[in-house]
Amino acid sequence: MKRQIVVRLHNTFSKQIPSAAKLPDDTELRKDCDYVSPADRVSNIRRIRYGKRQDETAEEMSLRLYATELHEWNHRHWQKQNFSYSSIKQRLLDEIEENDIEDGQEIERIMEEFYRTYLLSNKDNFNTYTEEWRKANIKLIYMSLRAKKSRVSKSVRDIFSR
Repeated sequence: MKRQIVVRLHNTFSKQIPSAAKLPDDTELRKDCDYVSPADRVSNIRRIRYGKRQDETAEEMSLRLYATELHEWNHRHWQKQNFSYSSIKQRLLDEIEENDIEDGQEIERIMEEFYRTYLLSNKDNFNTYTEEWRKANIKLIYMSLRAKKSRVSKSVRDIFSR
């Protein structure tokens, strides 16, 4: 049985975009499906509620829990990073407005300098995140292979136990 993914999108014509902070806790939702929310306003990460199979193996459960933990870690990282970037950028834009700078090329030069400085000052943070993210994804791939192997083994056992 293939795993189903259900994408719950918000109404794009609505003026109010629903918060992606929490997926619905609806009892009518199928428990064996993955649910994906709209992108979070700050982190830009789509939240995921991973489905649980009724006959979930221990390896599948470990994978589901680890994937959830990894996804939340990623969300928290980008939420913090994007909030920091947005607030610093907004202060700079307010400063440009206060100083009545209207020359497009001057504003472009200031923004280029800001972005370059921001990236350089956060280089270690970005590198650390990238290294941790790569390690976590390698572990996720390994756990996925183990979960697939356990699912195949369970299917074979079920066939021969009939």
